[in-house]
Amino acid sequence: MALTGLQIFKLLPGTNCRDCGYTTCLAFAMKLAAGQVSLDKCPTASEDIKATLGAASAPPIRGVTIGKGERAITVGEETVYFRHDKTFVRPTGLFRMIDPNRLSDGEIEKHLDDWATIGIERAGELFRVDGIAMIEPAGSRERYARLAEAISRRGMPVALMASTIDGVRSAVEKIKDQRPLIVPSPGVDQSPFVALAAEFKLPLVITGKDLDDVAATAVDAAKHGVTDMLLEPPAKDARELHQNLSRLRRGALDRIHPGLGYPIFLRVAAGEFDKVVIGITKFASLVAMENAAGEAWLPYWTLRQNIYTDPQKPLQIDPSVHSIGEPDENAPLLVTTNFSLTYFIVSTELDGTGVPSRLAVVDAEGMSVLTAWSAGKFSGEKVAKELRRLGATEHVKHKTVIIPGYVSVISGELEDALGDGWRVLTGPQEASDLNAFFRDVWQPMMNG
Repeated sequence: MALTGLQIFKLLPGTNCRDCGYTTCLAFAMKLAAGQVSLDKCPTASEDIKATLGAASAPPIRGVTIGKGERAITVGEETVYFRHDKTFVRPTGLFRMIDPNRLSDGEIEKHLDDWATIGIERAGELFRVDGIAMIEPAGSRERYARLAEAISRRGMPVALMASTIDGVRSAVEKIKDQRPLIVPSPGVDQSPFVALAAEFKLPLVITGKDLDDVAATAVDAAKHGVTDMLLEPPAKDARELHQNLSRLRRGALDRIHPGLGYPIFLRVAAGEFDKVVIGITKFASLVAMENAAGEAWLPYWTLRQNIYTDPQKPLQIDPSVHSIGEPDENAPLLVTTNFSLTYFIVSTELDGTGVPSRLAVVDAEGMSVLTAWSAGKFSGEKVAKELRRLGATEHVKHKTVIIPGYVSVISGELEDALGDGWRVLTGPQEASDLNAFFRDVWQPMMNG
């Protein structure tokens, strides 16, 4: 378990030298315990102290990276059981499982092309397939290696679902530099796979008949040189899976066994939708799904986004001026806050009107319009300052800005702050009324 500030203080030199930037060693220890400063700020800490504190302050769940390059995925490094305590760190990786025994090479190549390029943006996050889990084809080591290379060429992380040591070795030797994840079949002798992972310094999934067996096998694998592991909890039904996932996380956070401090792997057979949901919501670090229908991915991605959004920080986008359609200098200029949900609702409704527009998204610290106004983050003066900073006032010649109807009270202050002949038009309270607003207010005004 992580050390408290007083426990850390007892290990420090106690010189109160202030070289760390704090007035006392106790103040420095409290910052260390809160994770707000690193031990290297203390110039007089001995190597023994650094070793002791380094081990104690390490995340209780080891971080493991799969893949190389821009699409590499890191899992683990979690520190809390409930996300509102601090927040979850690494979103669940969602891998698409391929069974070459059911598909031709041509069909697989087409699927890989599709999954490597698919991308859906929602609330500022890009949804895409995080990696490919390749089942070992029956009786063909050469094909396994060839297909593994095909995945790597597309830059996607690879999980090698292996049934034989010879088969997975053939694939590992081809793509070892891409850091694939080795996933032995449940029930097989894991010692050859442990040796292979240690030889190539690759991450390995540890399986077992129960959690005690999984933890003991992980400790043994570490003794044989495997440093990066994922643990696969056994479960005969959804209830047992839920319990074992919870026990693994609690055991890791409480550091009750050295074999539990690793991320969690979950394989899901076709049609096991409940298992995916349990995995995403109950601490699975990586989920490999077999035959997951295309329409199922968006709900999974959305669920993951909701679970792994920091509850202590509003979901926001970068302030900027967004073009809806192909606006010219006569297009309407609207303003809103940078709360993601607000932006996506307004921009979607604007696009639906068919009226080319510009939407100035101003920095309101991720708050919605009314919340930002009540907190003093969406006043006339601040909106004017943001509009100038973003260059929004340079895009139109009509010198008219449309504000949300709920904050019509700032219109006078905003006109005064903008000056230079600018006028403020109060728009509708609801974005769904923008079409009627353009028809009944904006177009007659511009034509008049």
